[in-house]
Amino acid sequence: MLVQLDFTMWLFYFLELFIFVVVFFILADILKNRNPSNYPPGPLALPIVGNIFSVERKHPHIYYTKLADIYGNVFSVRLGRNKTVFVSGYKMVKEAIVTQADNFVDRPNNAMADRVYSGASGGLFVSNGETWKRQRRFALSTLRSFGLGKNTMEQSICEEIRHLQEEMEKEKGGPFDPVSLFNNAVSNIICQLVMGRRFDYSDHDFQSMLTYLSEILRLQGSVWGLLYDSFPSVMKHLPGPHNKYFSLYDSLVDFMNKEVEGHKKDLDHSNPRDYIDAFIIEMENHHESDLGFTEANLALCSLDLFLAGSETTSTTLLWALVYLMKYRDIQDKVQVEIDGVIGRTRQPSMADRHNLPYTEAVLHEIQRMGNIVPLNGARMAVKDTTLGGYLIPKGTTLMPSLTSVLFDKTEWETPHTFNPRHFLGAEGKFVKREAFLPFSAGKRVCPGEGLAKMELFLFLVGLLQKFSFYVPDGVELSTEGITGVTRVPHPFKVSLKARKRSKSAQLQPSEDGRIEPCQSLAHLLRLTMWLCGFLLWFGPRGFLLLFFAFLFVFFFRAKKDPPNFPPGPPSLPLFGNIFNIECKQPHIYLTKLADVYGNVFCIRLGRHRTVFVSGWKMVKEAIVTQADHFVDRPYSPMVNRLYSGNSAGLFFSNGKVWQRQRRFAMSTLRTFGLANSSMEQSICEESRHLQEALENEIGEPFDPAPLINNAVANIICQIVFGRRFDYTDHNFQSMLRNLTDMAYLEGSIWALLYDAFPAVMKHVPGPHNGIFRSSKSLEASIRAEIERHKLDLDPTNPQDYIDLFLIEEKRSKNRDMGFDEENLVFCCLDLFLAGSETTSKTLQWGLVYLIKSPHIQAKVHAEIDGVIGSSRHPTMADRPNLPFTDAVIHEIQRVGNVVPLNGLRVATKDTTLGGYFIPKGTSVMANLTSVLFDPAEWEKPDSFHPAHFLDAGGRLVRREAFLPFSAGKRACLGEGLARAELFLFFVTLLQKYHFSTLDGVELRGDGVIGATRTPHPFKVYAAAR
Repeated sequence: MLVQLDFTMWLFYFLELFIFVVVFFILADILKNRNPSNYPPGPLALPIVGNIFSVERKHPHIYYTKLADIYGNVFSVRLGRNKTVFVSGYKMVKEAIVTQADNFVDRPNNAMADRVYSGASGGLFVSNGETWKRQRRFALSTLRSFGLGKNTMEQSICEEIRHLQEEMEKEKGGPFDPVSLFNNAVSNIICQLVMGRRFDYSDHDFQSMLTYLSEILRLQGSVWGLLYDSFPSVMKHLPGPHNKYFSLYDSLVDFMNKEVEGHKKDLDHSNPRDYIDAFIIEMENHHESDLGFTEANLALCSLDLFLAGSETTSTTLLWALVYLMKYRDIQDKVQVEIDGVIGRTRQPSMADRHNLPYTEAVLHEIQRMGNIVPLNGARMAVKDTTLGGYLIPKGTTLMPSLTSVLFDKTEWETPHTFNPRHFLGAEGKFVKREAFLPFSAGKRVCPGEGLAKMELFLFLVGLLQKFSFYVPDGVELSTEGITGVTRVPHPFKVSLKARKRSKSAQLQPSEDGRIEPCQSLAHLLRLTMWLCGFLLWFGPRGFLLLFFAFLFVFFFRAKKDPPNFPPGPPSLPLFGNIFNIECKQPHIYLTKLADVYGNVFCIRLGRHRTVFVSGWKMVKEAIVTQADHFVDRPYSPMVNRLYSGNSAGLFFSNGKVWQRQRRFAMSTLRTFGLANSSMEQSICEESRHLQEALENEIGEPFDPAPLINNAVANIICQIVFGRRFDYTDHNFQSMLRNLTDMAYLEGSIWALLYDAFPAVMKHVPGPHNGIFRSSKSLEASIRAEIERHKLDLDPTNPQDYIDLFLIEEKRSKNRDMGFDEENLVFCCLDLFLAGSETTSKTLQWGLVYLIKSPHIQAKVHAEIDGVIGSSRHPTMADRPNLPFTDAVIHEIQRVGNVVPLNGLRVATKDTTLGGYFIPKGTSVMANLTSVLFDPAEWEKPDSFHPAHFLDAGGRLVRREAFLPFSAGKRACLGEGLARAELFLFFVTLLQKYHFSTLDGVELRGDGVIGATRTPHPFKVYAAAR
């Protein structure tokens, strides 16, 4: 009895203690989580667990949207121990993440992230402060260097589309699951940027990684992820699917670590191949780990990029199939538009985007309705702030609801209906909508937005161009989706049908379907006999008169312009307008003709008709909008003599040879440092050599042209030849002299005469023969370099462009693609010319204009001193912080006008330009001078005025009419390299020196015209600062 009483008392005390503890914890929780005054309202939360059991498990974003209808666009929810403020509706989301971006830029603490990340190793997505800024800036600049947002990336995507199409064709029309194919194709794009390679679709490790990635995103956004974040100290000891998340993540990190180790084994510091290489090099330069440049963080950053660059885009493409199969009429309309603009054989390009407004609208509506990332990433208030009239204390987690933006009833006419008209104007033109935020916005906007847009457009158009997609009969596709971090379609199978190519037009037969050769020959014989009798009667003088009369009649009939051909000045028989052209400044003469005859006019240069295009809008129409119509080069007797067979180099080849050679050159040069951090280091090192050469000239006037030529040419030499030359190297100096002579003579009246009358000029002495002598001398030097490369070529370790070309030559079975030794010579010559002549001339013009405008030189000095100082080397990362200096460089390029006329194009088919008819085969010349000095585009076109590129706040402004590198498909392939060289050489020189000229000397601004526009010879003083 006593024992039973003791047990009862013990149980009573235990229950009393238990109730006390529970009440204590509840009161402590209530006191701890008491909201401050004017805190956003929200549903009543249970103690300790909050609202976690109220959240709809399948579609939490819908639950939060419903709460916004009750509590307003700013409301709060308690998820376990965490209080989160949700922001809904376009206007309020924009206020939070754009207008008040600095207040909500950081990520909050996250238990799952804390477990997979460590210390300062916060990857790209969950890091904060200076670490996040530095890592994001490094990632964007590095990936941009390796192709992000450039034509080379477009080519990589098109190549991956080809692989995807081949895999789809293997399904032979049967139903199949498209998920793995889309994941493979899309992931390979980011793999090329991060890891420097693509994976085969059958690669086991690659497939495992993609499977793990999808599962991780599903688990992270599930209720298990929510429970772990809310109660980490409990959940980490409990079994459940949340543990699978960490094991899968560890597997992904192991995969990335293996990639990093592989990169470290064959890393070439002078030639980084991808993001991992660049990170390892940067890691060695930043021993302080607080900026995140650690090996642990490299794996996590690479994984973040891989995740961001694959899952969302592939999921969007899956939603595209769902909606296009549900709405077959929309799929049909898209295909009709694609057929009309691109056809079914040519690969799509981003230049087609503006000509496919309906397709673009459908793609945007797929992104809106697909709603791939329903909630966006959580933010954190970095200080006490006010949002929507409510107080948001420092440290509060803030979650923008992108679902509420993409389905905002005040922004979309039919928010819950798939309606491409949301993005179309009354005339069927594409319309941008402010509330279209699938990539988020503000400072934490998706860093791969540009890449994703490019992938979505090219993949969708490439697939719909080749296939029609449909679902098996009787199957109704669900648009509900499965929600994790991303929202993916329910599993489905798709069938496809290959679309037949449109038939080529057939030749029409004659009326009787026959040719009568005997009858035609009899007529010809009778006519010949009659002419012989007539000439015998007419006599010798009459014969000569008749002969010349016949020539003139033949000339006028042969050269008679077709109807609606562009107008132009009257031309002499045989000679045309060749003697009207101003020899010293031909671009000025042609610009004046545009004032008389309009922006599309024609002149005759000897036997050739050439249509000139002037003004920004018309030049853009020709070389960008109608790029496919004017992509080829015309026949040129001079070029034909310089080049032979398939050996047309990079600049004068056409068709598939040009496409293949340009693509090879771009990818190869990028491999060897084009526009990436290793090239930046090479330019800075060459700047040091240039400074040492300048030191020898201090105190005395000197000609800067040879020194600048040496420095600039050495950059392209390192990429093409694999080495730099000493400034005293005799062969190097000979090459530069020959190059300068060629560039001058190719743009002179002598070259014009040669192209007009080749049969005569090739037998006549004159300066035009110097072009061929200089070319032969350059070819001999390049051949010697090639022979040197062949002696020590290691196919497993190519060192430069020549090495890779030689390797490709051995691999290539199709010689018609230009992979032969003869063409290698001319490709190297083209690269050497393009990579040195124009940049060198621009820097020379820079000195001219800064000496002529000393107040501008002083402002540049002051800005450089304030940002970089006098001792640190400049880097491309300094560029955004030097807006005035950047504006001055842009204005030097504009007024310097180094390539006044651009390269000739030829119409590949009959087309219309500016309302005029341009027959197939007509030569077309874009007048870049008329663009860079277009009075409709520039406030002070004829003045050196850096404010052209600055806004009211002093920030750099991009101008559409700024085309020193041309535009379209024939745009300068070394544009990125040239920009880096101009900025780094220019800033380095002005960091160290003040430039002036001889007293009483006025530097000229008119220039010497050849293929490039060069300053008249001048001398400068360089005073050390």
